[in-house]
Amino acid sequence: MSRDVQLDYYALLEVDPGAADEEIRRAYKRQLKRFDPSGVVVYGLYRKDELAALMRNLKAAHETLVDPEKRRRYDRSVFPEGHPSLRRADQRVAAAAPMPRLAAPADPVTAAGLTADTLFRGPALQKIREASHLSLEEIAERTKISMFTLRCIEADQFSDLPARVYMRGFLKQLAEILRVDGEKLLLDYLGGVDDWLSASPQRKWDPIPKE
Repeated sequence: MSRDVQLDYYALLEVDPGAADEEIRRAYKRQLKRFDPSGVVVYGLYRKDELAALMRNLKAAHETLVDPEKRRRYDRSVFPEGHPSLRRADQRVAAAAPMPRLAAPADPVTAAGLTADTLFRGPALQKIREASHLSLEEIAERTKISMFTLRCIEADQFSDLPARVYMRGFLKQLAEILRVDGEKLLLDYLGGVDDWLSASPQRKWDPIPKE
């Protein structure tokens, strides 16, 4: 089986495994717009070869998931025991109350009770977001990052995160909104993913090959 078949096409398109065809088509169009090489959103975040790889994999995901037979074969080959629940992170935050609209602090890291040495991993990012009086819904609206991915980031739910090439761009966007050091956020968070991967040889991530 080729490496491409092993990609989590649902994660690439940011849809639930039970998504209907129309939802998959909308998600595909949304991702094409988000990662348009001529768009300002991706300018400076990705190399040309990385964007080309993303586009190839997005096209493969779309073509597979909107074809009933291809989708059945894909699901059986990639998730023989069933797809990991895409609701775990949602359940952890389902009871959270809406954040009040308050002025953002001048120093969100200090306001969150953290220090310059704190690792920017999920729990720290959640504290900084809350200290900045930002809801996940607001961040999703401003960045177009899915709510599911944002919740996985804050939960350090590494197994359900998009590939590294996506995450680099998402983390840079988060750094801008949270007003924290972007290079530190990338180093700390992706370092956490690497620690998680190294802890077990059975764990898989980063399905898009580096070129």
